[in-house]
Amino acid sequence: MCFQVRMTPHETSLTLEKTAETLRAAGLRMTKKRFGIIQALLEANSPLSLQDIQSRAEVHTSLRPDYATVFRTVGAMEKLGLVHKVSLQRSCTYYEISDPRKHYDHLVCRQCGQVVLIDIPCPIGEAEKTIARQYGFRELSHSLEFFGLCSTCP
Repeated sequence: MCFQVRMTPHETSLTLEKTAETLRAAGLRMTKKRFGIIQALLEANSPLSLQDIQSRAEVHTSLRPDYATVFRTVGAMEKLGLVHKVSLQRSCTYYEISDPRKHYDHLVCRQCGQVVLIDIPCPIGEAEKTIARQYGFRELSHSLEFFGLCSTCP
């Protein structure tokens, strides 16, 4: 079953309402805890672990979702294309919202762990199109992370 976030041309980013609408269409009930999980992901400036999502969700609803609820909700959101995993070469998995109007590549500091979203047009967007054509793939996507030392680390 594939659901797609439907956005009108004047919408500039994914919203809480659009995300909730997509989850409802997939048959998920929208609880206060799920709203908190979604809000935590939407407001994040960098990828979050499941524990990060759990802690931040509590800020929005005054209810701390249990780890299993976060795990299941994020898993469902991933299947629906609402979030995606980010490889930060760390021991746990990180997630961020998948806004269909944005692209997500990152700079990661090897020393302090700072993660910065690259806010420029994707440097390999055209290569991705060429690869898709050459190998006969559709709906090709990628995740690009650069690892180095940030300006504040020696």
